[in-house]
Amino acid sequence: MSEKQFEELIKSLKGIEDRLEILINIQKATLPKPSIGKEERKVLKLCDKKHIVEEIAKETSKTETNVNFILSRLRDKGLIRSVKMKGKTVYERI
Repeated sequence: MSEKQFEELIKSLKGIEDRLEILINIQKATLPKPSIGKEERKVLKLCDKKHIVEEIAKETSKTETNVNFILSRLRDKGLIRSVKMKGKTVYERI
């Protein structure tokens, strides 16, 4: 792949990314906010790209299994996503 082709590919991918971001924002604006429970709210507050599962479990006095289950529900509701940082998986609110 030539440098010019690579630059064109990057430009195309950036355009796709921008369009997807617009679609995501439109979807968020039109859908009702998902309801979350007390335990989910505690975990959600710790989804700040700083905490790993073990730390969230310790802060909330939950087992890691329970935290993973809550994180899965929050992900299914479109409220968080997993992010790899420095070889660790952390979570961020969307």
